[in-house]
Amino acid sequence: MALSLLSTRAKFGVQPGQLLIGGQWQDGDGPRFEQLHPATQEVIATFPDACQADVDRAVAAARHAFDSGPWRHIAAADRRRVLQPIIERIFAEEADLAALQTLDNGIPYHFSRSTRVSPSAAASVFDHFAGWTDKITGETYPRFGGSAPLDYMTYRDPVGVVAAILPFNGPVISFAMKVAPALACGCTVVVKPSELTNLAISRLVRILQESELPPGVVNLVTGNGPTGAALAAHPGVDKVSFTGSTGVGESIVRASGSNMKRLSLELGGKSAALVFPDADIGATAATLMGLCSTFLSGQICSTPSRAVVHRSVLDEFLHHAREQLNHVRFGDPFDQNTTSAPLASRRQMERVLDYVRIGREEGAQLLHGGGRPGGEWDAGNWVNPALFLVENNRMRIAQEEIFGPVLSVIPFDSEEEAIRIANDSAFGLAGCVYTQDIKRALRVARSMHTGSVGINGYASSPHAPMGGVQRSGIGREGGWASIEAFTELKTINFNMAD
Repeated sequence: MALSLLSTRAKFGVQPGQLLIGGQWQDGDGPRFEQLHPATQEVIATFPDACQADVDRAVAAARHAFDSGPWRHIAAADRRRVLQPIIERIFAEEADLAALQTLDNGIPYHFSRSTRVSPSAAASVFDHFAGWTDKITGETYPRFGGSAPLDYMTYRDPVGVVAAILPFNGPVISFAMKVAPALACGCTVVVKPSELTNLAISRLVRILQESELPPGVVNLVTGNGPTGAALAAHPGVDKVSFTGSTGVGESIVRASGSNMKRLSLELGGKSAALVFPDADIGATAATLMGLCSTFLSGQICSTPSRAVVHRSVLDEFLHHAREQLNHVRFGDPFDQNTTSAPLASRRQMERVLDYVRIGREEGAQLLHGGGRPGGEWDAGNWVNPALFLVENNRMRIAQEEIFGPVLSVIPFDSEEEAIRIANDSAFGLAGCVYTQDIKRALRVARSMHTGSVGINGYASSPHAPMGGVQRSGIGREGGWASIEAFTELKTINFNMAD
């Protein structure tokens, strides 16, 4: 029997979506679009495709709330007091929020509840940044020279109106990583989810709208690419915080010049995991292949999609990687036995299949998978995870972001060669080093040209900075780096002459 999620949709009472502008839910002036579930291609909900007029109203509401409202001026303790019930409510509704995220992007429900993309993790992010409200401090400076009796001090002011443009893969945690620090700093926000994943974000925005936040502090616009482009280019927006593709990031950089918007861009990646002979090869191979084949099926920008493996342990690594693929199970995302998400859209599925074809044509050796499972899964965007042996790092499948269940295994013979392969990329978001030699681990990690490196594992955290170099983006998210990103540094000097 063909898989269907319509009964699950009904169970969670999914209704047609709306925009939130200035504290009021409304349908907007544009047409509506259908959100399809990637596992079945069934219509899960419809949402307004916000037009320029809708975006104008949302930005105007955020602008008014920032320029004339109380949020930016209230005492730090009061700001935290307003945020605390939001945190508690997200924790209280985490099961439903996780289900809505699964209805959005097909991530298996047990992953949606228990991993770093879970609503509980998002609540912890809000809790972390609520704790910063009374710690956003400036500095004082000693008098520099005797000829000018000037003393200096700095303040951090909120940056203003923020456009938070979210990805489809981890919408709940991305919402928290952008909106929580923005609110902690006193900014106002217009949120734009991916057109593929609107359900969980709409519920989160409703939680915030029903809190003590003043109207207009948080606004929601849904829509396709033109909606995001209109928001990113809007002259009333002071900062864009975007997670998504490098191509869209480039267009945001071009649009930002009109009013010199501040930017935080977490973009694509082609992360390399360097596997040395003294690593636990079986566990490492299973982990790296698992990140590409289970969970979100490689649809995470920091996923190590290049395994750079010492030639002496290459066969052992490939054996264990194949073994990992035996544990992959497609199916109902609400079934505990399902291990993997479908690809987010038909377009993304075709893109991944095209890269599998390109890899074979360029001479890479396809060792497993790469096709569609067919049969009962034919309606969904499923692709069998692909394992490639790649002898030339310049091949397109080793250079370009695929964003799907494809792992390229590239052999090396020396530490210097491994570093060269890792750095032979236009991207630089994340990377890993697997070795028991701590000196080598730190030496190699310092040599990798990337925003972050994990040693014998990798995970991001809300209290530590995360972001990329080169085509992987601009700026950092996490901890104090987020506070810096959502504030402007103001210097005041005093003439202390008698």
